[in-house]
Amino acid sequence: MYRVLIVDDETAIRKGISAFIDWEKEGVLVEDQCGNGAEALTALEKCSYDILITDIKMPLIDGIELMQQALELYRSLKVILISNYSDFEYVKEGLKLGAVDYLLKLTLKKEDLLAVLRRCISMLEEERKKHSELNHYQQGAVYLARKNVEQEIKRLIVQEQTSPLSTSWAPAWLENSYACVYLMLDEAEEWRENYGYLYVQLLLEEWQKMFYMQVEEGAALLVAESVMFLLLPDHDGEAEQRLLQWKQLLEKEWQISTSAGFVTEQGIDSIVKGFANSRSACQRRFFEGLGGLYCMNSSEIRIEKEEHHDWTPFFEMIQSGDPVSSAIEVALERWKSGALNPEQVQQEACSLVTGAYHLHDDAESLLLERHDLLCRAETMEQMVSLLISQLEDIETPFIRKQTDKGYDKQLITKALEYIAAHFTENLTLQSVADIVHLSKSYFSLYFKKQTGRNFVDYLIELRIREAKRLLVQNENRIYDVAGASGFKDVKYFSKVFKKVTGVTPMEYREKHQATRSSID
Repeated sequence: MYRVLIVDDETAIRKGISAFIDWEKEGVLVEDQCGNGAEALTALEKCSYDILITDIKMPLIDGIELMQQALELYRSLKVILISNYSDFEYVKEGLKLGAVDYLLKLTLKKEDLLAVLRRCISMLEEERKKHSELNHYQQGAVYLARKNVEQEIKRLIVQEQTSPLSTSWAPAWLENSYACVYLMLDEAEEWRENYGYLYVQLLLEEWQKMFYMQVEEGAALLVAESVMFLLLPDHDGEAEQRLLQWKQLLEKEWQISTSAGFVTEQGIDSIVKGFANSRSACQRRFFEGLGGLYCMNSSEIRIEKEEHHDWTPFFEMIQSGDPVSSAIEVALERWKSGALNPEQVQQEACSLVTGAYHLHDDAESLLLERHDLLCRAETMEQMVSLLISQLEDIETPFIRKQTDKGYDKQLITKALEYIAAHFTENLTLQSVADIVHLSKSYFSLYFKKQTGRNFVDYLIELRIREAKRLLVQNENRIYDVAGASGFKDVKYFSKVFKKVTGVTPMEYREKHQATRSSID
């Protein structure tokens, strides 16, 4: 039976909807009725529902806000909005947020409600079917065999073995033409700064599950913090189109952007080469922009050679006071030629900054931090923008000199004290950077340099520690523990908690409260 919650501030409307149809006949149980959004939210926090039928205009918490918070608690919840003619702007917002449909109070008919209800039930049944199929599939022999192939391919790449000792594990499609895809999460550093390393890791694990569910043959390897390596058979040259469709679906589902390098190879002996070549193909995103599918033939991939370049004209322009943008044009002419790979371009940009600092007898000031920013740029456009900013900073007379070698530590100590006092609140990298009067970028670098962790991962560590304390000391609901320790999304809290501790919040509570009781 599916559980329904009806919410309306008019008793007659609630009772009318409840009495309208034979709910049990439809396989549905009207579990509860609430007179406003605040009551409904309390009910939702206590137990789960499948369908929410809610008025839009209500006191305390309106239907749109209730819907937003309810969907954070239960992602699969189906929402039906009840509105007046004057509520249409709210209706549009609700539909955009994911409501299944809306019904007008004044013209509400049994058949209209029944039609929308049955559509909700159909959606729920389809989702349960998919979930069941996923669980069944993951436990099946086919899934285990594919995971074994994945591990063998990873071993080949790590050990750089072009000729495996045994091929008994290899599926038949690896003997023919197949596609090698190096898939990168775009703006990964920003994702890590905003949500933490664990979030990005969980994100990629979800992509991997999605690949195995939707692609019948192939392998998906997690090879770096924000990178996947995919292999899929290229039957009749269709792999590129299939990969593009899957990539677009992935981006729509998770609201992200990805870049992918794509090459085709043949035979098990070419897997290592395919990995290297697809990675090289993906480097084109640095020059052409993020979000693309960069296809290259093996013959197009070439190894760039280091070469000495005379940068005298560039430094002469900087020293003579010419606009930095004019000097950059000299560098861009070389970088756009395609003679260098992204890493070599970034190293040259670092050398230009170093040389410019030497011209101004300021070789120490923030140099390593500036180099790090340049090397983290994902595109040449981003890097050039940073480079111009850094070179212009050298010209300004108010650059802060770090005569006190302990100044960095003082700033971070102040930041850590502030974080410790406010970590359960809505802290951001920007808000803490403002406290110590540094830019967001430089504060991020200072923080990681002093603590060995990025800001969000440090924040999550504090919040998990507080959650552990609360779980053992009281019987509050998991939702309340999540909020009290600084997590706004209880589902994300549960996933991160299990990732860090190896157990769910409830399992942690039961284990440690039992231990505590035995001691007492």
